[in-house]
Amino acid sequence: MENTEPTRTCETCHKEVAEANFPLHETHCKRFLSVCPDCDEAVPKDQLSQHREEQHTKVKCSKCNKKIERCHLEDHEAEECPERLQMCTFCELEVPWKQLEEHSVVCGSRTELCKDCGRYVKLSDQSEHSSTCSAANKEDSTQTLSSALNTTENTVSCRNCGRSFLEKEIDRHELRCYQELYEEVDTKEEKWQDEDDLFKQQSQDQLRSAYKATSQSHAGRQGPWVSGDQDQISTCPHCHLALPLPTLKWHEAKCRVNVVLKAREG
Repeated sequence: MENTEPTRTCETCHKEVAEANFPLHETHCKRFLSVCPDCDEAVPKDQLSQHREEQHTKVKCSKCNKKIERCHLEDHEAEECPERLQMCTFCELEVPWKQLEEHSVVCGSRTELCKDCGRYVKLSDQSEHSSTCSAANKEDSTQTLSSALNTTENTVSCRNCGRSFLEKEIDRHELRCYQELYEEVDTKEEKWQDEDDLFKQQSQDQLRSAYKATSQSHAGRQGPWVSGDQDQISTCPHCHLALPLPTLKWHEAKCRVNVVLKAREG
């Protein structure tokens, strides 16, 4: 069992000293050490002035001009100064900390094209979008296809995207695939309608009459997807509605979705 020797605290250096050695220690401290009035640290008497000048003289921060004790300047510049530079997580440029929040709101509202789904997504929403992006399931689809090729089960190609799936899984895939196509066509159709108000105002009767008058002269046309005169009329192969070529391009894709969905319901 160890003997615990009683100790006392030196008022000069604040150390715990064995009581037997305390008189000698206290005499030595009072003779050679002084307590700094700024930080209460014990420093050699002959170095007190130098210590106070090096540690406690107030200097201006080079960025915000605030007066700081020299010993705290480094911490202030790194963690407290409102003018310290911080990197924006979106553009990776350094901006003053006091402007970072406002900068991040503006910078994060910029959009970039998602390479998977083709949609424009705000930079601030990319983390969430990456976990919900419909095209993020491509990897799962690829794994499904690889698994299917290694089995004896039949595979079927999707009538929209052409990818192959197990016969028992094609219905679920096509439903999702055509829903995405329907949404895409719907968006493009709305955009086209905003840009071409003239075609929206034409009645179906006028379009059918124009088609009857021009159908024979355009019998050898290459198809509704070839760009040409906006006044040229053609018919949808699904519903036989006569429409101008720019309108027909989007109508035919949308109509094809409806035909497939109705066939699935039947």
